[in-house]
Amino acid sequence: MENQLYIGLSRQVALRRQLDVVANNIANMNTAGFRGERTLFETALEAGGRKPTDRIAFTIDRSTYTDLRPGAFTQTDNPYDVALDGDGFLTVQAPDGVRYTRDGRMRRDADGQLVTANGHPVLDDGRRPVTINSDYSTVTIAPDGLLSADGNVVARLAVTRFDNPQMLAQTGDLLFEAGDGMEPRPAPDTRLIQGKVEKSNVQGIAEIGRMMDLTRDYQAVSKMMDDGQDLLRTAINRLGKSQ
Repeated sequence: MENQLYIGLSRQVALRRQLDVVANNIANMNTAGFRGERTLFETALEAGGRKPTDRIAFTIDRSTYTDLRPGAFTQTDNPYDVALDGDGFLTVQAPDGVRYTRDGRMRRDADGQLVTANGHPVLDDGRRPVTINSDYSTVTIAPDGLLSADGNVVARLAVTRFDNPQMLAQTGDLLFEAGDGMEPRPAPDTRLIQGKVEKSNVQGIAEIGRMMDLTRDYQAVSKMMDDGQDLLRTAINRLGKSQ
């Protein structure tokens, strides 16, 4: 009976983790540039019976990974907005270091710097903040990242890619952090589309369906554990009366 309880508990912990991940995906289904997450699980076999060949399976929450499939583009007509068509990332300066993002919502702040929607300075291909003089009235961002104002070249936005983007870690504010040994590379095949932004790649209906399935699974496991405990109590009561 204890094996049944331990197996059920391991499954419940995994389901709770899945529910948290799916809930976060649903909460960000309308967040520009958001990348949905998925969970990875592993089965651990342990001895669980009188025979050496008897095994019981426990569920282990191994890790989460980011779904890097692109989202749909939406028109904003804001000249500072860009959608990234390709596998590249914009490069920004966060308080704790250089970070990377697919969120192309940008604006010019009070100091003239080009910043993201969350206020992080956008960097050029020399990893310097981009400053746009207030005297300029028309801003153009070319597909290759070249930013011009009133026909004058201001900077080229740093658009980078990684050989193994799955190793990037989401750190909040729609930012990704490159781990040790990850080398950012130029992304010449990524095109910037001015006046558009990339929406979240979360498919709302699919995620809500997944949430319902996980909830039913959680309830089924809870019932299995309750039934097991009832059987254990019944067995103990009968053994007590037989004495």
